Amino acid sequence: MDCNSRSATVQGYAASINKLFEMRGFPIPADISDKNNMVSKIIHACEREETIARRRSPITKEMYVAMAKLAKTSLVDSAESVVFEFFNLIRVGGFRVAEYAQTTQTRVDEFEYASGNKVIKAFIPTDWKFYNGKDRLITTHSLDGLYSSVCKWAGKLQESILEQPKKLKITFRIQKNRQNGQSISFVADDKHPDICPVRSAYKILLRAKRLGQSDTQPMGVFVNTNGIVKYLTGNKISEVLQSLAKACHADLTKDEIMRFSSHSGRVWAVVILDEAGMQPDFIKSRLRWMGDSYRLYLRDTSILQQKHLTALDRASSEFTTLFGENRMTLPDVVPVDNTMDSY
Repeated sequence: MDCNSRSATVQGYAASINKLFEMRGFPIPADISDKNNMVSKIIHACEREETIARRRSPITKEMYVAMAKLAKTSLVDSAESVVFEFFNLIRVGGFRVAEYAQTTQTRVDEFEYASGNKVIKAFIPTDWKFYNGKDRLITTHSLDGLYSSVCKWAGKLQESILEQPKKLKITFRIQKNRQNGQSISFVADDKHPDICPVRSAYKILLRAKRLGQSDTQPMGVFVNTNGIVKYLTGNKISEVLQSLAKACHADLTKDEIMRFSSHSGRVWAVVILDEAGMQPDFIKSRLRWMGDSYRLYLRDTSILQQKHLTALDRASSEFTTLFGENRMTLPDVVPVDNTMDSY
């Protein structure tokens, strides 16, 4: 109730809890068929509230273009530049905000196990591994955005030519779906370097190093107007996105503008795949979704798929262009971490 969850989400959690109780021989606590059951009352109350859609909106193409232009004209370490680089990666990875941003600008968010062990939620430098064109791990970096590697040939050490990484492998140390340690790889989009997810990720890593972040600290940092290094937050992301929405879509109401938030990136990633005609199982696997709650964001686009085949063909072409060689890559399968409590 505090998180204003939708009825389908509440019902999904209730079904999972019921299954747990049944497996242990206890009566189920959430009897949806009983109108007097408290969980049943909550679900029905949520359903009544949903006569007015409150879903987060995916960012639009106009906003994405404006975001790119804003990043080019902003300082390299500004919040605007950092948000654009992360969203370049989010459109193919669909990250949750906790995976790259913090709740406040000065404190790192951690997940605490029942044992008392604490884990940083957001990506740290060791979670991202970059590879060169020969699929070799890059271990030496230059803060100018390139890297150099040293190889042994004919008994001599020879330094290679500075170049950009060609592949990124991301490991999710801890996830909401508890499939901790899962990995997924992305290849560089050399045809569209300005929106290449691997290049954007590399800029994020190098910025974090340049601003003094260690290998055990989150990479989502920026420099504010006072020249102070701060952590990127959900509120800062919402501020940037809502400003873009106002500038790009003057006809939007205040309520519509407020629906652009840090979660819009994950929704955007879902919509891109759906508009491209990708199968539900692919979308769930690609974006690491355990349940079917992602469908809540596809109602409008599903209707468009049936009525506008021409638009769908165009979206498919755009998907292929945006994702390039990344379009069929799925994360690997790892066992669920049963030692985790509620995330």
